[in-house]
Amino acid sequence: MALRSSDDRSVETGLYPGIASRRQFLRTLTGGALAVSALPLLSAACGPAASTPAAATPGGATSTVATNVAPATTAPTLAAARTATSSSASGLPTYSPYANKPNPDFPSKGPQFEDGYLNYPANPVKSQPATPPGSGSTILATLVGLYPPPTPVDQNPAWQAVNKALNVDFRFDVVPLADYVAKVGTLMAGGANDLPDILCFFSAPTTAVPNVPAYLQHSAADLTPYLAGDAIKDYPSLAAIPTYAWRNSGAVINGHVYGVPLERWSAGGSQLLKNTQMWDAHVGEGYVPKSADDFKRVLQELTQPDRNVWGFGGFQGAAYNLSSFFVQVFGAPNNWMLDSSGKLVKDIETDQYKQAVGYVRELVSAGVMDPDSDTISSQTAYRDTFLAGKLASAVQAFGNNWFDVWSKGQKASPRVDYLLVDPFPAQPGAAPVTYLGAGYNSLATLKAASPERIQEILRVMNWLAAPFGSQEDLLLTDGLAGTHYNLDANGNPVTTPAWNADVNNVPWRYVIQHPQVIYFPGAPDFVKLEYNAEQSLLPPGVADPSLGLPSPTNDAKGTKLNLGVLDTLGDLVAGRRPLSDYDPMVKDWQSNGGEQIRAEFQQQLASRPHS
Repeated sequence: MALRSSDDRSVETGLYPGIASRRQFLRTLTGGALAVSALPLLSAACGPAASTPAAATPGGATSTVATNVAPATTAPTLAAARTATSSSASGLPTYSPYANKPNPDFPSKGPQFEDGYLNYPANPVKSQPATPPGSGSTILATLVGLYPPPTPVDQNPAWQAVNKALNVDFRFDVVPLADYVAKVGTLMAGGANDLPDILCFFSAPTTAVPNVPAYLQHSAADLTPYLAGDAIKDYPSLAAIPTYAWRNSGAVINGHVYGVPLERWSAGGSQLLKNTQMWDAHVGEGYVPKSADDFKRVLQELTQPDRNVWGFGGFQGAAYNLSSFFVQVFGAPNNWMLDSSGKLVKDIETDQYKQAVGYVRELVSAGVMDPDSDTISSQTAYRDTFLAGKLASAVQAFGNNWFDVWSKGQKASPRVDYLLVDPFPAQPGAAPVTYLGAGYNSLATLKAASPERIQEILRVMNWLAAPFGSQEDLLLTDGLAGTHYNLDANGNPVTTPAWNADVNNVPWRYVIQHPQVIYFPGAPDFVKLEYNAEQSLLPPGVADPSLGLPSPTNDAKGTKLNLGVLDTLGDLVAGRRPLSDYDPMVKDWQSNGGEQIRAEFQQQLASRPHS
C-alpha cells in the first residue's frame, strides 16, 4: 500500500537525493554550460520565501545579541496580502474560488490558507462539462522529471482513461533534473516550430533559466484575451488559482498574461520541529521560547553531549539553518523589504540579519549545535539525524517532509511526536515574524498558435485543474478503481502496487493542478496538526515585494553574488572568520551587482499590478 498526500512538497522544497545544500545548488548552476541564474520568476526557490519588514533600526548589539533587536514593524502581512485577490485593468485574472468544491472539515480562512479534509470526499461529483475539452488533437508538454518514468501510455490504463476524458492524445517530454536547464535553453533559442505546446518553467534552484521574461514576451502565446480580468471565468478551474500565484510567478508582465502558475502553499518552506518527548522532559510541556536568549537557554537544557544529543544542528552549506530559520526569529527580511520611503532593502543590509549571524555564532560557541553539522551531507541526512534522536529540535520543510518525519515517529518504539514549535521573536514581547512562501511551483507557458488552438489547450488545462474531491481529480490522482486503488471504510483511496508507475509517476500535477489542500489519507491526526500549524505560521507572515519582478542583472549575476554571500555567512557563523568581515561582504554584494539589481527591481515595482 502506498500512502500519498495532496501534493509533493518534499520533492518541491529542494530535497533531492544527492543534492547537499543550497550552496551546492548554486555551485552546480555557476558551473553549468548555460549562463544560468536565479531569475525573478524562479527566485522563490533560491532563497527563503521572503518578507517585507519595515526599515531596519540599528540594534546596538552586545554580547547578548538577542536582547537588542529592533524588530521590523510595518511589513505587509497576511491581512494585506489577502486584499490582493481581485483583478484589475493590469491584466491579473479575476480570482473566483471553486463554486462546487466539497465541504472541508477544516475550512480555509482565505486564499493563502488551505482547506483540510480528514477523509476523501464521499460520492465525488463530475466538475467539468460533459463535452470533452479536446478536439482529438495531440498536446505535448515539456517539464522537469521529479519521479521515475511512468508506464508508457500504450500500456497504461490510467493515462489512457485521462486521454479519453480529455479527447486528446496528451504526451509528455519529461526531462531529467540534471538536463533541464540545457533542454529548456535549447527550446528557447530555437524556432517556434521546435517548441512544445506547453513549456513548464520549474522553480527549483537547480533549474533556474535565464531571460525568461524576455522569452515570454517575444515567443510565448499572449493569453491576455483569454485569461485577463473576467475573461478567465470561461475557465473556472483556472480562475480558482489565487492572485498571489499569478503575480509572484511572473505570469503577468506589463499587463499581459503569458502563463498559468502551478499554485502551492503559502506557508514558508521551513519550520522548527521538536522531539516532543525530549522537549517536554527537559523544558516543559508545550513550552514556547520567549526570546532568542530564552531559546539559547532551551537548547542548553536539551543538549546532552555525553549521550551525543544536541539541541540543534544543520548540514553542509546551510550555515546551521541561519537563513531558513534564525533570520525569521530576528525579524530580518527574507530576501527584500520596503523601507518607510518605499526603497528596497536587501536582507543582509539590515541589523536584524547581522544580529542573527552573531546569535548563531554564539550558539555554535556555546556547544549546543551538533558538532557534525558541517559534515552532514544533505537535507535528507539531516532529517535522518533528527529521526535518530541526535537532535532535540530541527528545521524541516512544511507538508510532506514534516509528514514523513511525523509518521516515522508514530511508528517508532517508543513513539516520538515531532511537533511544531510556534513562532517566537528574538526580543521579549515583540511580535514574531514568519515568511510567506512564493505561492507557486512553476509556470506553464503555451506555444503561440491560433485562437482555436489556444482555447483548446486552456480547456484541457482547466479540466486538469479540477477541484480536489471531484471525479476528475480522483482519476488524475488515484487512477482507476479496482486497478489502482480501493476505498477503505472511510472512503479513502488505498492504492495498489500498480498505482505508483501508472498514476503517481505521470506528471499531470506538474502541468497544472487545483490549489493545494491538506489531505493525508489515513492520517487524520496529521491533517489537524498541519491545519493548526497554518494558523500559527501564516498570520505573522510577510511577503517578498520582489517576487515576479524581472531584473537582467539578477539573471546575469544573482547566482554568483548569492554564492559569495552564502560562503561568507557559513564561515562567519562557524567562527572561521571574524564578524568584522560581515560589512565588507555586504559592500561586495552591493558594488558587484546588488545595487543594479535593486534599481531594476525598484523600477519594475513602481509599475507592477497591486490588485
